[in-house]
Amino acid sequence: MANGKSEKDAVALAVPSKGGEPTDQAKKDAKKKNAKEKQEELSEEDRQKKEELELLVQRAQDSDQGVAKMAMEAMVKELKESTSSMTSVPKPLKFLRPHYSTLTEHYAKMPASDLKRFFR
Repeated sequence: MANGKSEKDAVALAVPSKGGEPTDQAKKDAKKKNAKEKQEELSEEDRQKKEELELLVQRAQDSDQGVAKMAMEAMVKELKESTSSMTSVPKPLKFLRPHYSTLTEHYAKMPASDLKRFFR
């Protein structure tokens, strides 16, 4: 490369195409930035709901059947109450999505019991 810089030091710049419109890559980068900002800008109520659901996920994996059952009942109740309108994905479902694999792994390891019915 010119100026004595190696290819590793090169920086990719988003150059607008003709007409001053951003490139596809620039649009993708802007969308990612906006999504990250929205995620960081959870309202206090949403942040509290997210933390509550994360705690319920932890409690659902508890070895004490009573604690696990109460956590699963609370999650089911939360999901049922939030699905009144299907125009958008309910927030509890959005907040539980990252924990899906954790819960499915726990379900696979569980011994047969009526607690398993909450996972279906």
